Amino acid sequence: MLDDNVPKPWQGQTTLVFALAAAAMGLGNILRLPFLMGEHGGAPFFLAYVATVFLVAAPLLAAEVMLGSHGRGSPIGAIRWASDQAGRSHHWSLLGVGQAFLALALLVLLALLASWMIDVAVALNRLELSAASGLEVAEYFGQLTQMGHPSLQWPVLAAAVIAAALGPQYAMAVIGWLVLPVMVVGLLSVVQYAVGAGDLAAAGNYLFAADYENVEQTGVFLGVFSGLLTAGAGLGIGSCFGAHAPRNLPFLRSVIAALVLDTAGVILVAIALIPLLETANVLPDQGLGFLFIGVPYAFANLPLGEVYGPIFFGVAALACFATMVALMEPIIMILRRELNLSRAIASLLTGCLVFLVIWMLPLFESVTDLVSRLIDSGVLVIMLLLGLFVGWQLPRPVVRGEMYREPPWLFVVWWYLLRFVVPPVLTVILCIHIFTV
Repeated sequence: MLDDNVPKPWQGQTTLVFALAAAAMGLGNILRLPFLMGEHGGAPFFLAYVATVFLVAAPLLAAEVMLGSHGRGSPIGAIRWASDQAGRSHHWSLLGVGQAFLALALLVLLALLASWMIDVAVALNRLELSAASGLEVAEYFGQLTQMGHPSLQWPVLAAAVIAAALGPQYAMAVIGWLVLPVMVVGLLSVVQYAVGAGDLAAAGNYLFAADYENVEQTGVFLGVFSGLLTAGAGLGIGSCFGAHAPRNLPFLRSVIAALVLDTAGVILVAIALIPLLETANVLPDQGLGFLFIGVPYAFANLPLGEVYGPIFFGVAALACFATMVALMEPIIMILRRELNLSRAIASLLTGCLVFLVIWMLPLFESVTDLVSRLIDSGVLVIMLLLGLFVGWQLPRPVVRGEMYREPPWLFVVWWYLLRFVVPPVLTVILCIHIFTV
């Protein structure tokens, strides 16, 4: 019988697929991919994105899930156990420390984004932005981002802490079987509205036109970069999910299924937003301005925008919330294993750390862009080291023994992608990201 020091697996094998998909949808690409596709070549950009997701990100995430299943512990403990089994240095376990710091940084960002999304949803529903000009919406968002503005970031953070404190079995079940279906139903309702109220043909030309003339090095880089980040590999989520997943689960096929759902969600968001933006004569743009100025302006100036705008921003907030709960798990597991804390205390301490960083944000306002760049670089470095560790440091029989449910041909394809495709691609993207201003 499993004791208290070993994570108990959940019973439903589909839970891993749904929980991974829900967590991936909140990592940003679901909101920024539509305008990037149109701006950098449409279909060619999307093909670069999809190829990266399934040829690079999927092998990495599957490797991380496999590590968690093999070690049945925190990200640090899982890598340390795998290092012992392979006779490698314990220094590889520092990857788990890096994952925890990256998870903490992203938790801060997602707590802020989720609270702003709820604020905008309420404002649209109350008609506070009805017929507002673009300048008025921009002023509203400027007030929203001020640290002194009353925001919902603390209730959102408290809800995530409570969900995480319930335990991964309950939290992941809620994410996979409640949050994800609600998100899908909400997105489908907005898509139905967009088809009736928006310019679907113009949106299709914008998103999926095979405009090879506009495909440049920057566009290809952004497609590959977005594909790498969307899966959430390297953040410890896969390791923690794998530690609680049934051992007889086909991890690689589960990861592929989750990323298919995530890609479908990205397309649904594109179909939902772009027709409405075209109808409202709003040009999709990159960054927070697109999400918190362009999109609210479009909904505020369209019929029934006070209904479907809150639905869209509610779905986006749910995606952020699901990812927050998932990102808390690596930190909580590390605090429990390394400091011998209870789950409740570890969850509360994680929430307090996020609260502290948010409180200190005004002190670092001048270096926000640099910090964001460092986070992106850190994710790429962790992903590269993770691929090298599993692909080149662990004996193939050990890895195959953990992934025995996969057919031989699929395992061989995954193994060679992890060893010979993932490291070169990540090295090139990391160099471009570091040396490109």
